[in-house]
Amino acid sequence: MKNRTQNLSWRERYRTVVSLLIIPLGTIIAVRAAMVGAQAWMLVLLGLAFIALGIVRLRTLASHTATQGPTSASKKRKRA
Repeated sequence: MKNRTQNLSWRERYRTVVSLLIIPLGTIIAVRAAMVGAQAWMLVLLGLAFIALGIVRLRTLASHTATQGPTSASKKRKRA
């Protein structure tokens, strides 16, 4: 796992961190809106959408990283 994170570029690390932070944000929004009651149903849906977005982003990033192998930045360094 440590070797895998060292191979990620800054852009991929940033995307991973953002994806990981979107999930708790969505959870907080959904839980707080649920505590308010039925009139905040739109915020509950927004929170659930944030959770789904974070999960989809993480899955996409994981599948992209697994199929791509070494990052393009490390390929560029090897060519030079």
